[in-house]
Amino acid sequence: MRHTNARKINDQWRFRLGELLPADLISTPEAAWSLVTLPHTWNALDTMETEPTHHYARTVSWYTRKLEPPSPGQRLWLEVEAASQRASIWCNGIHRGDHAGGYTAFTVELPPLNQNHTSQEPLMLALQVDNLPDPDLIPSDLSDFFLYGGLTRNVWCYTTGPRRIAVLRCETEVSKDVATLTIRGRLDTAPPCNLYLDAQLFSPQGELVTRLQSTASEEAFAFSPYSIQRPDLWSPDSPQLYTLEVSLRDSDDVWDSVTERIGFRFFSFPAGGPFLLNGETLCLHGTHRHEDWAGCGSAVPDELTRQEMLQMKQAGFNFVRLGHYPQAPAVLDACDELGLLVWEELPWCRGGIGGDEFRAQTLTMLNEMIEQHFNHPSVVMWGLGNELDWESEHPGSTDEQVCTFLRTLHDFSHTSDPQRLTALRRFEPGAHIVDVYAPTMWPGWYHGRYKDYETMLNAALARYPHLLHIEWGGDSHYGRHRFGEHIATKVANDSTERPGSATSPEKPLRADRNGDWSESYMLDLMEWLLQVQLRTPQLAGNAQWAFKDFGTPLRPENPLPYVNQKGLLDRAGHPKDLYYLFQSYLTREPMCYIESPTWPVRVGKQGEAQRVRVYSNCSHVSLFGNGINYGEKKRDPAAFPAAGLVWHIPFRPGRNELRAVGVSETGSQVEHTIVQEYYEGTAGAGATFRWKIEPIEGNNAHVRVTLQLVDIHGLPIVDDRRCVS
Repeated sequence: MRHTNARKINDQWRFRLGELLPADLISTPEAAWSLVTLPHTWNALDTMETEPTHHYARTVSWYTRKLEPPSPGQRLWLEVEAASQRASIWCNGIHRGDHAGGYTAFTVELPPLNQNHTSQEPLMLALQVDNLPDPDLIPSDLSDFFLYGGLTRNVWCYTTGPRRIAVLRCETEVSKDVATLTIRGRLDTAPPCNLYLDAQLFSPQGELVTRLQSTASEEAFAFSPYSIQRPDLWSPDSPQLYTLEVSLRDSDDVWDSVTERIGFRFFSFPAGGPFLLNGETLCLHGTHRHEDWAGCGSAVPDELTRQEMLQMKQAGFNFVRLGHYPQAPAVLDACDELGLLVWEELPWCRGGIGGDEFRAQTLTMLNEMIEQHFNHPSVVMWGLGNELDWESEHPGSTDEQVCTFLRTLHDFSHTSDPQRLTALRRFEPGAHIVDVYAPTMWPGWYHGRYKDYETMLNAALARYPHLLHIEWGGDSHYGRHRFGEHIATKVANDSTERPGSATSPEKPLRADRNGDWSESYMLDLMEWLLQVQLRTPQLAGNAQWAFKDFGTPLRPENPLPYVNQKGLLDRAGHPKDLYYLFQSYLTREPMCYIESPTWPVRVGKQGEAQRVRVYSNCSHVSLFGNGINYGEKKRDPAAFPAAGLVWHIPFRPGRNELRAVGVSETGSQVEHTIVQEYYEGTAGAGATFRWKIEPIEGNNAHVRVTLQLVDIHGLPIVDDRRCVS
């Protein structure tokens, strides 16, 4: 819901890191402040700092800004999309409120109603924000992502008359033939007299569907239900959105007006699957999103958010789990517009369960998430927790206590929103409490071999009637490639993952610890799992972890320190080869991709044939090397690897041009060309580093720096395990 006259106030903010009393804000020298634009976090860069004294500031800060006062008879409201992780709001030295939790929005009035602000002097707005550790505020510090601090999303202001529309809720009952819409809401306080509500509903084509009227004599209001015959249904292939406009007025003047977009769809998930959307089977092919971007931290501008969500859709995904917290309105808006179904999640991630304060704050966050995102048609599941089997920050926390509170959250969710499903990942004792459960399965990475996956998956499907495979894959370092056997072929055939296994000191070989983190191996792992999923009709859906690399305080030892590298894109949004693997299996627009433009130098023996893999959704692909046609192959979705599009061809020393030509079933033709240098011999020990600095398209403020370890002959090294500082 957006108030019609709302305006974004992301500019002209002053920022100061550190403690400060509210009374000292005005007297603090101007030199102590920095001018910043929102969204903003003070952890945008320091989370990647490897010097401990400069790493990841968990502290307090202040943001201040001047605002024009409201006109006489008007009320001025401030809406903050997120303040991470806590905020106190002040205006003209008066405390206006507090908010706990860094991932849901809140609104306060400026100035207070009982203050007669007659001066035309600007109002002085001040927000104290902190991300100090607090075990009673989720998410836990044990979480595998940074708890950034700052005003990390947009801030808005708007004016209203004596009352405002505080909540608008669009409830729908939908079938293919008819959709019934019931509009409910709440004013900020009960009105002094009868007020009038007008609503207009517009079709996806912009045509007026109906006008509705109601009255408000109390804080809560409702319109009579309205039925639409043969509605345009919302789906991933056709995300049809209606627009609703609602205004509040007395007999003379409009006091407030808001707009909202809604979609009509219905879904179900019967035991044993499949997932049904609008009465038809829909296999959920998904990924995950963290609110994290290189150089921005969690303060991701809406433009980058939109770019990322569009990249998801173009990869072929129709489903996304927002891990592990409610995300920005720009994310949910993009999911509505692009057709991405959503599992949105309460930030109860690891850490066990605390006392009364913990429980009250967690319930408040769940209520805020549901209330603020209720109208988004993309949202089909409310996630209630993640990895709750992890160690606890709260002495005496037990699985039984976690289960009891999980039941409270489940019941609250269904009372607040009877239609959507509740979901949970990785907490076996609570699997029976929620509607959808996701056990942990990381074959070929944290345990076992990827070729064990089918057995593992079938066992899980037999155990859990409403299963989605959420989180799978592994880490890969952007631009790291190799040709040959991988250590993962030698790992133990053990399909059991244990809490903390990612950082345990146990010695058996494991791909995450003993592998080379190459894109080449991860292509094998993910393609094998994808093929199993696609030939398992009883699997209702899955979500690969994760769409983009992201920052984490728990992984200083990674090839990129403090970065979880399980993304299909690197942290700056550059696609890895994996992105095109998914495109080749999940999209229909003809595409063709040779492994790999980020593999510019290959090393091999004299006369040794080199493997070339092409990822394409075309029915037939031909490969050309240095102008020589090495033949056409027919794509076979059941063949492994690369759906059978694999050639072994000779390379000549020096420059080699590879060109793949794909032809679709309809005759459309696409091409992809790369150049690779070939050196005969064997790479030696790492001797020095080679730097490469490149501009970033569309970004004049940053450049991309690549650092490659090479031997004395300049040949790239990918398997030297020595630590460099």
